[in-house]
Amino acid sequence: MCETLPALQGIFLSGNLLNGSIPHNLWKCRELQRISLSLNQFEGRIPRDIGNLTSATLLSFGRNNLTGLVPATIFNISTLIELALTDSNLSGNLPSGTGLGLPNLERLYLGINDFSGRITSITNASKLTFLDMGTNSFSGFIPDTIGDSLRSLEVLSLSENHLRSSTPDLNFLSSLTNCKQLRILQLTGNPLDGILPNSIGNLSLNLESFSIDNCNIRGSIAEDIGNLNNLTVLRLGMNELTGSIPITLGRLQKLQGLYLERNNLEGFIPDDLCRLNNLVDLYLGGNKLSGSIPPCLGTLTTLRDLSLGSNGLTSIIPSKLCNLKDILHLNLSSNSLNGSLPLEFG
Repeated sequence: MCETLPALQGIFLSGNLLNGSIPHNLWKCRELQRISLSLNQFEGRIPRDIGNLTSATLLSFGRNNLTGLVPATIFNISTLIELALTDSNLSGNLPSGTGLGLPNLERLYLGINDFSGRITSITNASKLTFLDMGTNSFSGFIPDTIGDSLRSLEVLSLSENHLRSSTPDLNFLSSLTNCKQLRILQLTGNPLDGILPNSIGNLSLNLESFSIDNCNIRGSIAEDIGNLNNLTVLRLGMNELTGSIPITLGRLQKLQGLYLERNNLEGFIPDDLCRLNNLVDLYLGGNKLSGSIPPCLGTLTTLRDLSLGSNGLTSIIPSKLCNLKDILHLNLSSNSLNGSLPLEFG
């Protein structure tokens, strides 16, 4: 190919049914800068000769049937801006020093593979804006200084790994307050085993989605979380959080999903939640909440899922819940509600 097309700089073949191994002759095309082979059925390993593409800015091999390790040579391409290997059946540790030879890397997609080992060396790629390492087998500590090193981050996904915090107060979260453009932070399904720090209220005001559910998190939800007024999704469910639901959550006017289920939260459901006029999902089940169901929840006409089951709620079912004309799932089971079912439910 290179002999017949010596000036070739880009190959875009994504979204086809191409199979077999990636041709070795491809890596002889020294002028190639952008290669996208994603969404095909390529098999085999990524050849070591990929390091010959010393001018490459984009390498996209995601969603193929590749196997084996990522060759260390790929991390010596100093011109690389985007590397996409999502869902490609790759495994093993990342090469030692990953990030050291990638001073221009902005987007790194490694999610849905079986990578293992530690992630400390990634923090050397200081221009990263998008880092997805979710759904792998990474282990060890999330670096305490991750936010000091990666200040340009807009998206950080580390969900569904075996990552921990080096300190009980989740120092890495405090570090992420340095990432002023951070929009999405996903930590779901890691054994962090720490206390939710007050510093979460100091995260980027651009933050739209914050997921730290199923992470063995203790402590209370800081009142300052109400400062994150661009949040659309807040996931804190399946942890060991205690205390009450902060009334400051009512400030999050853009919130569409609030997930606090299966914790140890106590007290009343605050009426302030009724100010969340864009709320679609409200999950408060599996806690120790008491008192009555706020009738004003019936004014949240955008609600599709309302889950309040397995608490200690009492009193009657408010007839105003019948105003939720578009509700799909309503779970009030395993409480101490009394009285008759409102006729309006018919």
